[in-house]
Amino acid sequence: MLRIALIGWLLTISSGISFAGKIEKGYQALEIYNYFEAKKLFEESLKNNVVPAAYGLSVIYFRTDNPFHNIDSAYNFIIRSMSSFPSLDLKSRLKIAELGVDSLSIVQQRERISEVLYIRAIHKNTVEDFNFFIHKNFWSAKLDSAVFKRDSLAFLIADTKGQSKDYQEFMNSYPTSFFAEPAASKFEHTLYLENTASNTLLSYLEFVKKYPESPYRTDAEDKIFELYTQTETVDAYRRFIADCPDNHNVNEAWRKLYNTHVQTNSYSENSIEAFTSAYPAYPFLKEIEQELILANQRFFPIKSGDLWGFVNETGLITIPLTYEEADNFSEGLAVVKTNGKYGYVNKTGTLTIAARFDDALPFHEGHAVVELKGKLGMINRSGEFIIPAQFDDLGNLTDGLTYFLKDSLYGYFDSKGIVRIPPTFTDAFDYQEGKAIVSLNHFFGLIDKYGTTFIPMKYDDLRPYQNQTYLAMSNDYWGLISISGDTILPFEYDYIGALSCNRALVVKDEQFNFVDPNGNLILTTWLVPYSEYRQLANYKNGFARIEVEQKYILIDTTGKRLFAQPKENLGDYSELIAVSKAGKWGYYTPSGVMTIAHNFTLAGSFSKGFAIAGIDPFYGLINKQGHYILEPYFEDLTFLNDTLLIAKSHGNYGLLNVRGDTLLNFVYISIEPIDDKIVKIEDGDSVFYYDILNNKLLRKEEEE
Repeated sequence: MLRIALIGWLLTISSGISFAGKIEKGYQALEIYNYFEAKKLFEESLKNNVVPAAYGLSVIYFRTDNPFHNIDSAYNFIIRSMSSFPSLDLKSRLKIAELGVDSLSIVQQRERISEVLYIRAIHKNTVEDFNFFIHKNFWSAKLDSAVFKRDSLAFLIADTKGQSKDYQEFMNSYPTSFFAEPAASKFEHTLYLENTASNTLLSYLEFVKKYPESPYRTDAEDKIFELYTQTETVDAYRRFIADCPDNHNVNEAWRKLYNTHVQTNSYSENSIEAFTSAYPAYPFLKEIEQELILANQRFFPIKSGDLWGFVNETGLITIPLTYEEADNFSEGLAVVKTNGKYGYVNKTGTLTIAARFDDALPFHEGHAVVELKGKLGMINRSGEFIIPAQFDDLGNLTDGLTYFLKDSLYGYFDSKGIVRIPPTFTDAFDYQEGKAIVSLNHFFGLIDKYGTTFIPMKYDDLRPYQNQTYLAMSNDYWGLISISGDTILPFEYDYIGALSCNRALVVKDEQFNFVDPNGNLILTTWLVPYSEYRQLANYKNGFARIEVEQKYILIDTTGKRLFAQPKENLGDYSELIAVSKAGKWGYYTPSGVMTIAHNFTLAGSFSKGFAIAGIDPFYGLINKQGHYILEPYFEDLTFLNDTLLIAKSHGNYGLLNVRGDTLLNFVYISIEPIDDKIVKIEDGDSVFYYDILNNKLLRKEEEE
């Protein structure tokens, strides 16, 4: 198409020639493709007619149908023609216009040549070729494209070499390039990596000193903080704060110093005061002062509607009801749920550990077990994983160690997340007083904190008992051993109960007896079991109930009978003992004297001058004269303390005193004692508390 256009153009200008000479003859020769003659004539005319001669030569060198084709020569001649054109007078311009040479045709020829030069630069695809084009064709419409292609190629070369000096050289060469910003970013990153390749504390310290304005200063400071404090000890944080006061992690270090101090020394008012005394420069002293005020205050989780918060012992809402769930405080932190995730809040109401876990347990020894994506891990008070969430079973930290399950075997981590005892056990339990029960090949034994076997792995079962003794099973029989492995009770029992009043119930050959802590039998004759005897025959108040001739007697810890004659049924030993006769209950003194007639179908022994008794199915409260203090109107009646009772009436619970005064109306789903001062109350969608001593409800007040 280009060749056809040029032929047409040459035909046009030849028809307008009206003068003779070398130039005219040159264009005539060009018209008939006599390139040798045209070139000779144009070259001879260059001195006196540079504009049309250079133009003609540019056309010859541009065209590809002759042996003289050379795009660089074509470029040089058109530039020469163009640069000389402004010096022509009007008469000369009009004369060469007859040949078809004017400012427009010269510009068009230059553009045609520039297009070919651009294509050549693309094909060669070198920085040098693009630079040549850019330098020679600064006026070209392709200039921006050429600059972009050159810069992208130069940036690729620098990026391939990948050293900071290569990026620096690019930025120096092309400061206004589109790629100058990514080059600068690469330069900074590479410079940081080159200077810290050794990953040593010194390398990061020197980098920060040498390049204080680097965008990677923050990262370097993070590494300095990490390396300084990798032991996560109080001393490590203290040294970091002293040595690196300008590091942006200093405040974080202070907080971790505080948390580490508290979790090392156990969370308490004393440990907080010890910290403030040791570190008076702590920048968040006001927070600690507030925490110190709150440390010994009791906070109770309360619920109203669907939301949970906390109330203190005075009834003040201390943490607003904004959570989906809330648990009791442990070591100054409480588990809460928000937006479907669990975190931890302190007593100031601050969510100190973000709610990002699928489940969470209370803190224990400064650490807590959490669940993430179906796996268990352990965090410290800063919310950092010391044990990653990778385990199907993970125990609480006790005695500084926690068991974990990996590949069907158990081992133990310490409080730093270091494996102290490798996973070699088929089962494992919490440490108690420096010892833990474990099993190997499904046989149980005892290890110390170093994993050393303390009691051999030879028992079918092993359980803590009392005073560093253990219940052990061998060949399907129970015995009792000391912590040193000595046998206290031989392995011949079907059951050994808990120790109560220094006596434990034991079962052998479908009979039962009692033993003292040294394994000595109390009764010379073994007894026949009766219904629920494992619960009912245990010692309480120094006496145990046993069956004799389908009746019952109480025996003391030596086996001596309390009553000469067995009774139809008996309550626990007390100042007045409930005794059944002909299906009715009355009360007897320990000496066997009846003081209250058999008037009741329900009865419990006396305590502090009162007894719960009644006519089935209702309970009341009687005094020592057998008179009702509380009439038998209640479906359930339980002593809360010496003077208060939790009662159930018409399906709801209330609170009464022994005088019959109603302290809490019978409108609650449940009333549960927390301690001798506080009861927990559930009422529909609400959970709150009642202060027994001050006769006050601790709850969210209904909004006006």
